Amino acid sequence: MRLKHLTRAAVITGAAAALPLAAVVPAAHATTPASTAFAVNATGPVSIPATPSVTSAGATASRSVAQVPANPVLQARVLNASAGKAQARASVVDLKVPKARLTASLVTAKCVKGEGSSQLVKVQLNGKTIKAEARPNSGVAVPLDTLGTASLVLNKQVRGSDGRLTVTAIELTLPIGPGKSETISIASATCGKDAGGPGGPGGPGTPEKPSPSPTPPSATPPPGQAPAPTPIPGDLPVTG
Repeated sequence: MRLKHLTRAAVITGAAAALPLAAVVPAAHATTPASTAFAVNATGPVSIPATPSVTSAGATASRSVAQVPANPVLQARVLNASAGKAQARASVVDLKVPKARLTASLVTAKCVKGEGSSQLVKVQLNGKTIKAEARPNSGVAVPLDTLGTASLVLNKQVRGSDGRLTVTAIELTLPIGPGKSETISIASATCGKDAGGPGGPGGPGTPEKPSPSPTPPSATPPPGQAPAPTPIPGDLPVTG
C-alpha cells in the first residue's frame, strides 16, 4: 500500500515540475512585412519600370541612379530609394513632365511603421505653385491646352489587405491621345507596422491593446483601394 502512495506522489510531482517548462516555451514570433520603395514609375504607351526599386524586411537596402533613362514622358535626376524593417523612403530631384508643365526641385515620400507622409519642394503645375505638404489623397484637375484634362493625386495613401501602407507623393494621369493615357508615379514608399520581438511591441509577453471602436463602413475604403481623392478648394493647392 505504501508503494502505491509513493508512486502516485511521484507522478503528481513530476507533472507539476513539467508545467513551468511548458509555460516558458516562446510563441511563434510575428514577422514584419517587407518594405518597398521606388523613385519613378510610368505605365501606358510609354513604360518606365520602377527606377530605382528596393525591397527589404530586415537591414536597410538602398539604391540610387543619377538620372532617368531617356524617354518622351519625364526627366529626373538623383533618384533614391531605400527600404528596411517597417520603413521606406524615396526621393527625386529636378523632376520635369513637359506635357503637364509639371516641375519640382524635390519630391519625397516616407513610410515608417505603417504611417506615411510626403513633401514637395518648389513644385509648379501648369504655371501654378503647389503647397509643400498636401492632405492625403488630395485630387487636382489640370486642363491642358491640346490634350484635355490631366488628373493629379498628391500624397496618395492606400492601405493594402496585408496592413501595409503605400504612400506616393505624386500620381499623375496624363491624356496622351484618344482613349489613351499615361500614369506617372513619383516617389513611392510602402511599409507595415513593426511586429517587434520578445517583450517588444507585438512580441510574446506584451499584452495586446484593446481594439479601437470600429470605424463606420462608409469611412473606411476596402483593402487595397485608395480613398476617393479629397477635392482642393480653388482648383489647385497653390500658394501666392
